[in-house]
Amino acid sequence: MASQRLDYDDAYTTRFTARVARLGEHAGRPAVELENTYFYPESGGQLADRGRIGAALVADVQTDEAGHVWHVLEAGGEAQEETPAEIDWARRFDHMQQHTGQHVLSAAFERELEAATLSSTLGADKSVIEVAIGNADWALVARIEDLANRVIWDDRPVERHWVDDEGVKRFRLRKPPAVSGRIRIVEIPDFDASACGGTHTRRTGEVGAIKVTRWERVRGNVRFEFLCGARALRDHAWRTEALLEAAKRRTMSERDLIAHLERAAAERDVLKKRVQELTLTLIAAEAAEAVGRPPAGVAR
Repeated sequence: MASQRLDYDDAYTTRFTARVARLGEHAGRPAVELENTYFYPESGGQLADRGRIGAALVADVQTDEAGHVWHVLEAGGEAQEETPAEIDWARRFDHMQQHTGQHVLSAAFERELEAATLSSTLGADKSVIEVAIGNADWALVARIEDLANRVIWDDRPVERHWVDDEGVKRFRLRKPPAVSGRIRIVEIPDFDASACGGTHTRRTGEVGAIKVTRWERVRGNVRFEFLCGARALRDHAWRTEALLEAAKRRTMSERDLIAHLERAAAERDVLKKRVQELTLTLIAAEAAEAVGRPPAGVAR
């Protein structure tokens, strides 16, 4: 019988009593299956939870083909038959911010440009979505960010619905569900609806902010890197510090820094070329002094 996933309906419970259903291994590492679990297993581009089961550290959480959730334990860790369990809340909430933010960002591209999100990956440091558009610039990014962040600051509810194949038809999904039968829909009213099994915040306001940090063209589409919530704040902090310190050291406004750096780079290129020319002249002169000049009338 497959593990009962309590995280589907409650992403905020982080402490519970774990009852071990089975001991085993996953990918050659010791693991336990619990009767019921709030731990999120890696899937759909979202990383797994971490935490503790009793005194044992949970190093990974994975599902097998039969739907059993395996809690991989650190080497030497053992779990009692019934023991307190705790999920790393900082990591869980960070993932909730990134995943909810991804839904909002993808829906913004869909609404503003009619551009579908082809894939998404929510990484440990940055998240990416690949969008079906040919190119991007800062003006386009600003439009998308403005729409996405207005939805965040509206503090809209993030609702969950369990439906069957017929019930799915009530929702205007961004893409068809990858499963059939019992399907979980995550909805931001009047903005987005997606079939999704990940963890999300209760309201969009908990995401805080969404910031696109870079993009690149891939396979005729554009892959965007983005940060949400605390990640976006930390990224803004170091970029601001770097910009202000660089401008301060050059006694100028940060708005003038790029023009200054471009002039410095152009001057460097001119000086580099001049140094190369002078080096060649010097080498020729030193060679002539070392071997002497050829006698008059002798071909050089």
